[in-house]
Amino acid sequence: MSAFSRSLIDTSGYARPGFAAGYDRFRPRPPQALLQLLCRYARRERPGLVLDLGCGTGLSTRAWSGRAERIIGIEPNPAMLAVAEQAPGVEYLEANAQETGLADGGADIVTASQSLHWMEPEPTFAEVARILRPGGVFAAYDYDWPPVVEPELDEAFVAYQARRTEVRARRGIQRGGDRWAKHEHLDRMRESGRFRFCREVVLHSLEDGNAERVEGFARSLGLPVAEPEHAELERELRLDELDAVARRVLGDRTVPFLFGYRVRIGVA
Repeated sequence: MSAFSRSLIDTSGYARPGFAAGYDRFRPRPPQALLQLLCRYARRERPGLVLDLGCGTGLSTRAWSGRAERIIGIEPNPAMLAVAEQAPGVEYLEANAQETGLADGGADIVTASQSLHWMEPEPTFAEVARILRPGGVFAAYDYDWPPVVEPELDEAFVAYQARRTEVRARRGIQRGGDRWAKHEHLDRMRESGRFRFCREVVLHSLEDGNAERVEGFARSLGLPVAEPEHAELERELRLDELDAVARRVLGDRTVPFLFGYRVRIGVA
């Protein structure tokens, strides 16, 4: 593992004991409409190889199960991979996105779900272009958060986000994933010269959610500190306030959570 990747993992909070399991439980899954779109763009009803970069716990990798002949998830964080590998039918490699070790021109589709902002853009685009066959498709996609639920709860989540930003600034806490702005992904893809055509697509998905998922999703955003400081930081962020609003607004109900997705597509 490169020193760069090791540093990102260390500052993410994603290697903390138990974090990966919560991440896998509460984060959203890619919508089927997205997978169908990428197959159409790649002109493959059933792709031969789909490669998922920065796959984390495999949420975005397992989504392809049964849709492709071969599916490989690439992830440098062993703690996340340990959860991903519990699900059958998908291959995983502990590697960096810019150094996968896979053969030239073998992939129909390469994805980076909620992960491109963790990667060095140019080396990653170069590796993607090397791996894709001519006409193959790269998709870097992210979901907006918080999900759309109900106004009072959404407002409470936005306030929680603001507290996170304020606390990070005051404590000097930085995340490696904040290094590359997501809204600039499409421009970087175009400027790289690695793709003959690029565009952005916007879509959404609906998933069931409840008060427990609100708190779980908030925790899954990660905090790069260890116990006992982690508990202290949670109190400073007043996560209990968000949880209280979620339980008051939703009670015992399970309701649709709407996740908006922004998909940046590059065709090799």
